[in-house]
Amino acid sequence: KLGVEGMAKLFAKELEESDAQKESWTAASGGRFVESRATALVSEGNSAEFLGWMRSGYSGPNGMAMQRAHPDHLGKFLLDGGVIGILEVAGHTAMPSLLRLEVLPDDAELPVPTDPAFPHRWLGRVVCRNGQAFGYMAHQLRDTPSGFEARFIVWWAAAAPQELISGHVDHLTVEWSNWLQMYLETRKQPDDLMPMLDSPEAEAAVGW
Repeated sequence: KLGVEGMAKLFAKELEESDAQKESWTAASGGRFVESRATALVSEGNSAEFLGWMRSGYSGPNGMAMQRAHPDHLGKFLLDGGVIGILEVAGHTAMPSLLRLEVLPDDAELPVPTDPAFPHRWLGRVVCRNGQAFGYMAHQLRDTPSGFEARFIVWWAAAAPQELISGHVDHLTVEWSNWLQMYLETRKQPDDLMPMLDSPEAEAAVGW
């Protein structure tokens, strides 16, 4: 009933505090970043198909259904300049945060490592409200003889607390394992993904 804008208003105080924290951690990091990483081996499908499924669902009409991959997802909305505002509790932190994600080209060069053996990528930069880079999204995939292998990686400013860095490994594991299950159930984004998520069979398969 609140919707994402109502949720943002509800947590306005927490978002203001978390914005100040991100700026402080970024300033204290001196351009250094540390990673949160989850990995997956998928026995069917392929990297290009999965990334197409993911992008079309996340940014399309099934966006709300895709958010259900993790209970700490509170919503997302577009900000000025095409920046994606992701409202969630990141890692094991104590309050909601607004992550401002600038999606980058798949061949963009990042100041964090990428592996040329993983050619399929979904890249982005997470910025503070003052425009400084707080982190990077560097998801990387490659095909295998039977399916594909994925590394889901978010790099954070090195001064960020451990509950964010190590806790976000759990966050990545939950959301991406659920998205992978949803992909394997559908392989193509349906017109409406929500009914599939609301069925008892899907809830059992996805783990809710």
